[in-house]
Amino acid sequence: MEETKIREYRKGDEHKITDLFRMSSDHLRTLNYWRWANLKNPFSQSISLVVEDKSRNIIGNYSVMGFRLIYKDKFFKAGFGSQLVIHPRFRNFKLMWQLLNAVWSRSQEEGISFIFAFPNNNIWPIKNKFMDWKLVREFQSLELDVKGTGMRFEQNFEIRLQRISNLYPYRDMIERIWGNTNDRKLIHLQKNYDFVNWRFFKHPVEHYPFYLVKNQNGIIIGWIALKFYKKKEILYGHIVDFIIADEKLKKTLIMLAVEQLTISGVDIVSTWGSGSTKHIYEEIGFREQGFTTNFGIKFFDDKHEEQVDLTTYAKWDLAMSYSDAF
Repeated sequence: MEETKIREYRKGDEHKITDLFRMSSDHLRTLNYWRWANLKNPFSQSISLVVEDKSRNIIGNYSVMGFRLIYKDKFFKAGFGSQLVIHPRFRNFKLMWQLLNAVWSRSQEEGISFIFAFPNNNIWPIKNKFMDWKLVREFQSLELDVKGTGMRFEQNFEIRLQRISNLYPYRDMIERIWGNTNDRKLIHLQKNYDFVNWRFFKHPVEHYPFYLVKNQNGIIIGWIALKFYKKKEILYGHIVDFIIADEKLKKTLIMLAVEQLTISGVDIVSTWGSGSTKHIYEEIGFREQGFTTNFGIKFFDDKHEEQVDLTTYAKWDLAMSYSDAF
C-alpha cells in the first residue's frame, strides 16, 4: 500500500472530494451537495477528514454530520454518518479502518455521544461484526400500493394543504409549531425553522413539494414534506416528514398526503414510521413490505443509558428526513 496521510478537511478540499465521489460511486454527490451537508448544516459544521496519497491527491473522505436529538427535555449531540468514500485503487479494510477510527476519535473530542446511520445490507455486517455498531432494528419501508385504484378518501377533511416555495415568510409559524410539539415522549430531531429550511428548501439535489397544514379557520398548525422518485417505471411518492400540532389530526394529515400524491399519479406511496405513527400508517393500509434498511448506532460513551435506551426502535420518532438518501 502506498504511503498515505489522514488530515482534517481544509477549505477547498470539497472540489477534490467531489471528484473522488464521481470516480468511486454512481451515487450522485455534487460539489454543492457536499457543502450543503457539511458546511451549511444548521446544527454544526461536519467533522470531516480526508486521506491523501504521497502526491497529495485526496483518495479518501469520511464526514459525520452533526445533529441535535431530543428526548423529553434532554438533548443529545449526535452524528450522522453516511459519506465514507475511498478511491477504488486504494480500497482496503486497513485504510478504511484507520480513517474511521480517526473520525470517531475527533467525534468524541467534539462531544458527540454516538453516530447513527442507515447502512445497506452490504456494509452492515462489517459495521456490526468488526466496528461495534449496535442494531436498533432492521426494517422495511411502509408502502401503500395505489396504482390504478384512483384511491381517494371521500370525506371532508378538517385540514387543508397549502403548497409554498419560500419558507421565510412563515418563519415564526414554523418556530411556533415546533415549540408546541417538541415535548413528545420519543427521540426526535430538533425540527425548528433553521432545520426545515435547510433540509427541504436549500437541498441542492433533491426536490421536495412542501405544504403548510391549515385548520378550518385558516390557522397554520403543521407542515409536511413530500417527494417523487421514479425507479424501473414505477413512480413512488415519499412522505418524507411532517409535524402537526394536534396529534388527533395526524391520521387525517397522512390520508390527505396520500390523496395529494395519488392525484399526482404515483403508483406507490412509501415512508418510514415508528411507534404510534407506524400504527396509524397500518390503519390506513400501509404495510412494511418495501426496501430494507438497517438502523444502527455506534456509541462513544454511556451517558445516554440513564436517560433512554436508544437501541429501542419504538422510542424513535423516525422519519425519512433523518437520512440524506431521501
